[in-house]
Amino acid sequence: MLLADEGCGLIILEMMYDPKRIGLAFEAATQTGLPLWAGFSARRGADGSVLSFAREREIPFREVIETLNDYDVAAAGVMHSESSVTGDAITELKANFRGPLMAYPDSGYFRMPHWQFEDIIPPEEFLRFARD
Repeated sequence: MLLADEGCGLIILEMMYDPKRIGLAFEAATQTGLPLWAGFSARRGADGSVLSFAREREIPFREVIETLNDYDVAAAGVMHSESSVTGDAITELKANFRGPLMAYPDSGYFRMPHWQFEDIIPPEEFLRFARD
């Protein structure tokens, strides 16, 4: 396959949150024959629940991570999500996935065309989230 022939060692799918697109992305990535890592994005619902990052409707986070059961995924995690929801999303992910986990929460916010580092998480608070 072209990607592997040119030195690509793995495929990382970022911001997986739309159930309609996740399967298509996983299917295409699997066809490369390369190891697949998947990063899911989450948000907090008004009731405190962990939801997919999708804004058009409330999709329970567990529904989007169930895709992991259908594919050979080498590692999975939570990314591009607020630090206050990342830990709970990782907990749900651990209940559904037995492989290595990864996480990197957002710190700051994006305003076109650049990332804004005005509201960043202090290192001590980031460490607390990581330990929780």
